[in-house]
Amino acid sequence: MDAVALASYIHKKIRELEENRKDYVSYNNVKTMEDYKFVMGELSMLRTLRDELKEALQFEGDPDE
Repeated sequence: MDAVALASYIHKKIRELEENRKDYVSYNNVKTMEDYKFVMGELSMLRTLRDELKEALQFEGDPDE
């Protein structure tokens, strides 16, 4: 697996995790403020990872492909 294929795979997994966390909050699964803060922290980190991965691969092509 080359670097671009690996990055695309990781990017896809990050997007899936991000969507799962958004759905978790959207469908009223949050029971406490602590849970809400934890999930929002996860979302923040996933977005940061996604952005860093895109930046690192900017010269290689779009990881969304």
